[in-house]
Amino acid sequence: MPLTTLSPAPKIDILLPAKERFSPSNAGAISGVVRDLVQASRAAKQYRILGTAVANPSMPECFTGLLPKNRWFRGHNIGLAAAYLELIETTGAPDLVEVHSRCQVARYLAKKKPALKICLYLHNDPRQMKAGRSVAERRYLLQNMAGIICVSDYIRNCFLDGLDDCDDLASKVGVARNGAHRWLKTPPVKENFILLAGRMVPEKGILECATAIAQVLPHHPGWDLIIAGARRFEDSAPGSYEDQIAKIIAPLGARAKMLGFIPIAEMRNWQARAAISACPSLWHDPMPKAVLESLAAGCALLTTRRGGIPEAAEGRALIIDSPSIENFADGFNKLLTDAEFRHDLQNTAWQDFPFTDTAMADTADHLRYAALMSDRQPG
Repeated sequence: MPLTTLSPAPKIDILLPAKERFSPSNAGAISGVVRDLVQASRAAKQYRILGTAVANPSMPECFTGLLPKNRWFRGHNIGLAAAYLELIETTGAPDLVEVHSRCQVARYLAKKKPALKICLYLHNDPRQMKAGRSVAERRYLLQNMAGIICVSDYIRNCFLDGLDDCDDLASKVGVARNGAHRWLKTPPVKENFILLAGRMVPEKGILECATAIAQVLPHHPGWDLIIAGARRFEDSAPGSYEDQIAKIIAPLGARAKMLGFIPIAEMRNWQARAAISACPSLWHDPMPKAVLESLAAGCALLTTRRGGIPEAAEGRALIIDSPSIENFADGFNKLLTDAEFRHDLQNTAWQDFPFTDTAMADTADHLRYAALMSDRQPG
């Protein structure tokens, strides 16, 4: 059921991780997903987003900045949660608080305020998080959360790993796959370049992918390479990882450019124009937005069989089963030499795109409705 059917309209607070900066210039991946969730929701006015205070927040009409309380001994995330509890003592508790990607914050709130209805929204593998690593910790969350929302089936399976004895509660754990705004109304005109975009960190596979492209591109005149992204989501000097990439692509000369961090509007322009896009994750990426945006822009996408990526890319992209420089090079050779294959991928990506931001928001709202209707049994 949609949230808009409830009367009176429920008040829902969304609590971001402390490290997130909910601003246009420095937004991390979770902030970007939350912005899209609220903007695309049919119940957008029912949300309040809370996070670390920033000077120029995105969506200032629904953002409340907090300063972590006693962070020097509590830590930033629990400090932010303590500040949130202090705030709702004044403003009143919401009907639902949605904690994003911090198991320890969800547990802290459940223990400090047992009457509070809490939904945990997981963007990453909880087995790698504080208060989510062990089966016992995840069992506590399953028993004490009103609902748990995961960005992919992969993340749902991670959460339920070892919880076979909790089948009666597994229905609490739902999936709202990440989505992307379909900003183009008609198929774009594609240009002969490969777009390699993402954070400049080793697990994203940018260096290995750039190495493969540097080997392949000299054999394909008329094709260029564009690399976009930075180590952090802010303007910063190139670090050693970026330097390695720059040296690898240097022999391509003017045929290769590194743009560093670029704003969303500029990134979308490059995505719309790129004939080929690459999202070469080496780690188990839960549901990367770069994959979804590449498909939304009708790119011929090269990506990897990692994490939740195949849930969106299967049948719509060239998926590399075992990521390596050699296998990336083979994949790019296929895309560059076989025009029919490349165009088929572009057409499929454009015509078969169910991963919109509105679909994501609608699914998440239905899961929130279920959480609001649930009877929590504290344990």
